[in-house]
Amino acid sequence: MALATMTARIEMRGISKQFDAVKALSNVDLTLYPGEVHTIAGENGSGKSTLLKILAGVIQPNEGLIRIDGTSHVLTSVRGAMGLGVTMVSQELSLVPNLGIAENVFLGHNQTRDFIGINWKDTEKRAAELLKRLNLTVNPKQLVSTIPQHQQQLVEIARALSFDTRVLLLDEPTSSLDPAEVKSLFNVIRQLRDDGVAVVLISHRMSEMLEISDRFTVLRDGKLIDTGVKGDVSEAWLIDRMVLNKPKKISDSTYSIENKRAVLEVKGLSDRLGAFNNISFNLHAGEIVGVAGLAGAGRTELVETIVGSRPRISGEVLIDGVVVKANSRSSINAGIALVPDDRRTKSTIHEMSVRENLLLAQHQLPFSFRSKSKEAKIVNAWCERFKIKAADIDTPIKSLSGGNQQKVVIARCLQTNPKVLVLDEATRGIDLGAKAEIYEILRGLAKEGLGILAVSSEISEIFEISDRVLVMHAGKLAADMGREEMTEANVVAAATGSNKKGDQ
Repeated sequence: MALATMTARIEMRGISKQFDAVKALSNVDLTLYPGEVHTIAGENGSGKSTLLKILAGVIQPNEGLIRIDGTSHVLTSVRGAMGLGVTMVSQELSLVPNLGIAENVFLGHNQTRDFIGINWKDTEKRAAELLKRLNLTVNPKQLVSTIPQHQQQLVEIARALSFDTRVLLLDEPTSSLDPAEVKSLFNVIRQLRDDGVAVVLISHRMSEMLEISDRFTVLRDGKLIDTGVKGDVSEAWLIDRMVLNKPKKISDSTYSIENKRAVLEVKGLSDRLGAFNNISFNLHAGEIVGVAGLAGAGRTELVETIVGSRPRISGEVLIDGVVVKANSRSSINAGIALVPDDRRTKSTIHEMSVRENLLLAQHQLPFSFRSKSKEAKIVNAWCERFKIKAADIDTPIKSLSGGNQQKVVIARCLQTNPKVLVLDEATRGIDLGAKAEIYEILRGLAKEGLGILAVSSEISEIFEISDRVLVMHAGKLAADMGREEMTEANVVAAATGSNKKGDQ
């Protein structure tokens, strides 16, 4: 493409976006041309999805301007962006499961006949034609809820194509597709590109980025780092700019597994829904093992399967050499505790007090048999130990900061006297001071002999607390790195499926 002679389809200039104290984007520029596939690359938290959501009208920037075909626009809604030819397919499917496939494809703009209503025959015919372009042969009358997730992803893309789309934004469109389906999707993307559509892709799979993309933009910590064109961009180029050769602090821990028992053994574990396959590793007493990987790699699904809240299809989980049955109660009884990835929906009951949330694991007797004074003594001791700041232990937990809520959740997990503590994004959405306090808590627990498995999207956090790091990519264990291998470039290379390791 001779881009210098072309008129830009999209120009985003000086885009900045702040969420409370977090600067998600800072003065970012992006130019898109007709007939190109443009990848936006970066680590988790780099601002990729935020930038696309601004262009799609989902959220509005605090600063900056957007031009479409040379004309400035303020995109205040998804409908407004779509009216200008900008359509987004996000990671979170927006389909209505109890409606038919054709209804979902044309939701909001069904074909109609005057005085009669929806022309279902025409709607279903057009839907079938769009799905055929994606090599998906299904009955357009079928309910979306009856087809697998990977097919739902294709229906979502067909829905985007049903509009007069001139700019198609794809946020992780291949995360639930198998290789044959990815190939079919890429054929459609190439066809759209050849028809003059500007296609923007976010992918965490290095091979996909390099295969399909004409140009690349790299973001890091909400800032524009570099742009490049196909032919000049390689795995090394992307990794170098994603990490900026920026050294990360490695924990000063001198932990050694020598003479330490494997408190947790995971052998050939696969989940029933196919999020990950054949994972094996050990966790030793007193060891902190980080779990790294990009969105969709299967990290959360792995830890949920280990703790028994997600069904497994094969493999074993052992605690101190004893096989643990595949259910939550058996896992708890065996000595596994989980701090989930979402405080609001999975960890806390917001209307209940600090006291009640912290002691939920102990509430097995009728409330009349509980001693309020003993409970208060227990809760106050944990509040003092973990420096939990609350006006009163009987105040609703929703009144606490995110960091203090998370400390309550960790304290509750410890009520079961676990041998293994599993944390999934334990510091998501909390401030730096609270993060440092939680790191200190985890190091202290490890020194007491607790085995800790910690999933985090922040590489800096992985390096801060971990003695070892497991890196997942596309449902596989891509690397098991000791401290001598733990560089950011190595972790990014493994997480994106690259065969190259960064310079040591």
